[in-house]
Amino acid sequence: MKRTFFQLPLLLLLAAVFLSCEDSVEKPAKELLEEARNEYAAGNYNMARVIIDSLSLTHPKAYKTRRDAELLRREVLLEEKRRDVVFYDETLVSLMAQRDSLVQGLAYSKESRYQDAGVYSASSQAMSLNPFNNFLRATVKENGDAYITSFYRGKRIAHKNVTVSSGDSFVSCSAPFLTRSYKERGVYNERLDFKYGSDGGIMDFVAASGGPFKVKLDGGSGSAEYTLRHDDVLAISHVLELAKVLKAIEETKGMSEEAKRALDFLQASQERSKAAREKEAAEK
Repeated sequence: MKRTFFQLPLLLLLAAVFLSCEDSVEKPAKELLEEARNEYAAGNYNMARVIIDSLSLTHPKAYKTRRDAELLRREVLLEEKRRDVVFYDETLVSLMAQRDSLVQGLAYSKESRYQDAGVYSASSQAMSLNPFNNFLRATVKENGDAYITSFYRGKRIAHKNVTVSSGDSFVSCSAPFLTRSYKERGVYNERLDFKYGSDGGIMDFVAASGGPFKVKLDGGSGSAEYTLRHDDVLAISHVLELAKVLKAIEETKGMSEEAKRALDFLQASQERSKAAREKEAAEK
């Protein structure tokens, strides 16, 4: 009995020391966790994650608080993804409204036998209205891929280079991805297709500058020049604006789908974690 009597104070002392040490480790970590919770409640999810990361780095031995912080991190990530999904959905609605407005007045065509996406172009640039004109025609696919096509009709020049100038400024391109040439009733028809981004900046130049514009075609058999019509300038600008909106729609759709997949994964993980905690509590 005497031995037990002397051991009891020692055990109580050791327990007090242990609790004191534990409190000194956990207390500052809990203060950081409270800051993270406040940021989370305020919707400052990025700051909440920064604080949680800081807690893990500066208090590696605060195991209980770090566990609670990880639970909070999951909640933060969930709310971030929920917010992202809402943001992308709202952005898509806005972009689609812009698209619907821009396609008004444009011609749409799609040959289902060999085209996977429809094509928009200005009605003023319809081929049926320009059988004898030299001009630059702008088109854009539904996925946002834009193209500028140089049409030339006259004596053979075999043009490979297109230069568009306005005053002292000019842009030039000589990298068509497709060329076509044929002779009809003694007149040569030549066509060069350039994809936006590989067009030497022609579409951007026309859309950004006021004009007037001169177009020069250079080839191995000669050259030709003409003034770009005002309707063609408007068409190129209009189609390019639509192309950028269509590209933004495609990119936003991709980001939205990725955010939804991430949200589904996080929600499933959260449910599994919750079930595991409930099972652990029930077994105690």
